Amino acid sequence: MQIEENHILIQNSSIYYKKVTSQNATNTLILLHDSLGCTVLWRDWLDILAQELNVSVLSYDRRGYGKSSNYTVPRPINYLEQEAQILDELIEKLELKNVHLFGFSDGASVATIYAGMFPDKIHSLTIEGVHVLIEQETLAGIRQAKHTLETTQIAKVLEKYHGDKVMDLYLAWTETWVSESHQSWNIEHFIPQIKAPILVFQGEFDEFGTAAQMDAFDKAPKAEKYWVLGAGHTAHKEKKEEVFEKVTSFIKQHLV
Repeated sequence: MQIEENHILIQNSSIYYKKVTSQNATNTLILLHDSLGCTVLWRDWLDILAQELNVSVLSYDRRGYGKSSNYTVPRPINYLEQEAQILDELIEKLELKNVHLFGFSDGASVATIYAGMFPDKIHSLTIEGVHVLIEQETLAGIRQAKHTLETTQIAKVLEKYHGDKVMDLYLAWTETWVSESHQSWNIEHFIPQIKAPILVFQGEFDEFGTAAQMDAFDKAPKAEKYWVLGAGHTAHKEKKEEVFEKVTSFIKQHLV
């Protein structure tokens, strides 16, 4: 395995990425993290996916996360669309070929938007715990996350991964989603534009959304839905072996 770690400048932000490449890899799988995540928090997924699929697996920290530069401006309603544009620039600048996306939570939303914006640029789309519309369950989960921030030591724990950016990213995430101006947010219109085959899965007890999030992908030409029984929002951690088998089986069908 070959490991590459570096920063790349995109739209005046220093973006950290890590790429694990197996021998003779001809495809690239990009992992997109959640609202409190970063590359490090994918743990060993880069390595095990690269080995099982014989691909390059790349993860990067979005603006304001992990080892990337801070991002303190108020988030507009289309900030995830902006992140999809940044993803496109990253793919172009790193000259990544035969691209597949695996997005989790907010990262799944970015992946969905990207696949709708640039339908000819990816070969498969794996979506976990996605948000495509705002539900009361979504808002309740975010309010609980904010309460956890205020009443526990989670900020101290997250400093290990995000440094002094923790409060900025935590508050930007929670305050943006519960704000009045954000309640009209919806990205369902991107789904019918997606050409790539889709695997969309969700934990049975996902605290941030109902089946409506997955059902929105019925509008896509080629989408398979999968419930991870007994799991919550972080299904790939809670039911790792089951999810790993499902994800790798799906992606193998669409490697170039």
